[in-house]
Amino acid sequence: MVELDLRRTRDGEIVVLHDQSLLRLWGVGASVGDVDCAEVTRLRGEGGDEDVRIPLLRDVLQTVPLPLMVDFTRRESVEGALAAVVAAGAVERSLFVTGNVRALRLLRGLSGEARLGLTWTEAGDVPVALLQEVKAEYWNPMSVLVRPDAVETVHGMGLRVSCWTVDDPEEMERVCSAGVDAVVSNRVAELLRFLGRG
Repeated sequence: MVELDLRRTRDGEIVVLHDQSLLRLWGVGASVGDVDCAEVTRLRGEGGDEDVRIPLLRDVLQTVPLPLMVDFTRRESVEGALAAVVAAGAVERSLFVTGNVRALRLLRGLSGEARLGLTWTEAGDVPVALLQEVKAEYWNPMSVLVRPDAVETVHGMGLRVSCWTVDDPEEMERVCSAGVDAVVSNRVAELLRFLGRG
């Protein structure tokens, strides 16, 4: 899957962008949610580079035919993101993931068919009841929380485990040895080499 992050503009469009703020990458001192879509999509990279821009989710869904891990943090993105995925006929290839439980519940209430993953940052036991409640397909803990017994518990529920963000080869070895089904990484070539596919 290709992992991407979603944000909602002031006028309700869903864009693909990691940061909520436009400052770090675009030099604009505003939140995505405080700016209309037309303003967001006019932004370009350094020197006005036309190839560096903020795309709309609906355009990404049309352009990228691969399976997607659609990460969102705010409830405000739920309805627009789901509508874009449904309109693109991409429900089967889109896995919605978030640690925002209220947003996940909202999404499940809107769609029984949406594929969900519960992002997790808390130490301790696997949140079995919550995974069952939202009918998740994946438990998505940060990598430091991955333990063989936790993976076994999730697999015993008939679910899968993805983890994030794994850029170090030693950590790749550890989580893969624990039995995870998917690894989110910024170093895809390194991960492929580790898996013997690169």
